[in-house]
Amino acid sequence: MIAGLLPWAWFLLRDRFGVVTDVLAILLPMLALIVALVVGVLGRRRRAAVAFAVSTLLVGIVGTVGPWIPHGSGTVDASRGVRFAAANIGAGELEGADNLIAQKADVLVISEIGQPLTERLSEAYPEHVAYWDGPAVGVFSRWPMTVLEQPGPDLPGYMLRIHAPSGDFDLIAVHVPKPWYTSGGSSYDAPADTVPYETTVANHHRLIEQIALRAARDDHPVVISGDMNTTDRGRDYRVLAGPLTDAMLNGWGRPSQIGRWAALFVRIDQLFLKPGWCSDDTGWFQVPKSDHHGLVATIGPCKT
Repeated sequence: MIAGLLPWAWFLLRDRFGVVTDVLAILLPMLALIVALVVGVLGRRRRAAVAFAVSTLLVGIVGTVGPWIPHGSGTVDASRGVRFAAANIGAGELEGADNLIAQKADVLVISEIGQPLTERLSEAYPEHVAYWDGPAVGVFSRWPMTVLEQPGPDLPGYMLRIHAPSGDFDLIAVHVPKPWYTSGGSSYDAPADTVPYETTVANHHRLIEQIALRAARDDHPVVISGDMNTTDRGRDYRVLAGPLTDAMLNGWGRPSQIGRWAALFVRIDQLFLKPGWCSDDTGWFQVPKSDHHGLVATIGPCKT
């Protein structure tokens, strides 16, 4: 009985041990499978070991799939909707331009952008800003924008005010450094492709808290999006999802990263809305040569 219940303590302890449980959350599917196999094989003749193994496997499944369950955010006021898309272009750069333009987004956020793609997208979006170092973030809009904050050590991206016809809203467009064990800090000002874009797990958490703080103290509608490098089963995700709405859970969630990290089943490309805004018509799209799926949604003030 106790052996079968013990693995479920994960859900009670996952936010209590800081960076330790942050790392475990990232590795959860693989760890659960490995532990279940090892304990199940070595202790296959012991009922308690089998119960522990099966329970561990179930915890891995629930912990991974649970954050993908749709909760619905309400219905967008159709007269004030904003078609929004975001993607990490990865190694694709220009190869992904047509896919991005095909989304017909009013506002587009790109991570890992460079000068060639910026120039290509600017043909379709005269209103744009781009920062090619560090987070390498670009924002493209059909409407005028005001830069509220430039990329810096506490913000791996832009904070912008979008002057939409239906009313202004603030956009925090970010590419948060990958949490890693070898880095001592974010490389927000390093030239792209010269050093790995990563930071410590602790500093990654600090950056997420900085993003959440900016949203909390803003008195405008707020949208947060980009490659957060934050798994939706981790503490950092809950820092954002607690006070905000995960817009992509208007439908079922899914892993957004593919390629070499596919086995971790992580959804790290995010779209959050401040209460009062809703999402409709959410979906994911492929980006050539990228190891991420792009996200797309209609967002805006909730229909009353």
